[in-house]
Amino acid sequence: MIHPFIFGGERAEKRFRSSPSKTLVLDEVQPEPGRGLMVRQVFTHFQNLNLRVLIEDLRRGQVTRGNWSFGDDLCPAAHGLASGQTVSVLRYLSQAVDLPRACRQAAQEIGVPPRFLERFVLNWDSGGMSQEWLLVQLEEIWNERQADADAVQGLIRAESSAPI
Repeated sequence: MIHPFIFGGERAEKRFRSSPSKTLVLDEVQPEPGRGLMVRQVFTHFQNLNLRVLIEDLRRGQVTRGNWSFGDDLCPAAHGLASGQTVSVLRYLSQAVDLPRACRQAAQEIGVPPRFLERFVLNWDSGGMSQEWLLVQLEEIWNERQADADAVQGLIRAESSAPI
């Protein structure tokens, strides 16, 4: 028997993630203002490679809703995790304990405040944002990183060509 007081809540408090087949997402859904900030609060912590892979998976439609992973597809937040074993642990926590506990664990791994990650996961799983909308938000983050890298390269070139 799982003791609720040890694992973070009463049985009635559990919030299970809905299955991907039961989630309806309308492509024309535009999330309410402020969700772009929520996306930034979660995904600006991602390493460049993780962010790039997530962008490509969104383009191909290879992301899942309702769980941390389904087959070879990952939840967008799970793209920021270091290993498949971590994703398996989160799937277990979501099912055996509750979603908030799994989000706290994932947030610790990614380096994001837990409330931001949980809010994103709940919005994503409920269909509150489309893949296309999320893709646009993530590409903006990527373009900003690219512009920053180009600016730093310009400074380095200028310093290296300056006479000593």
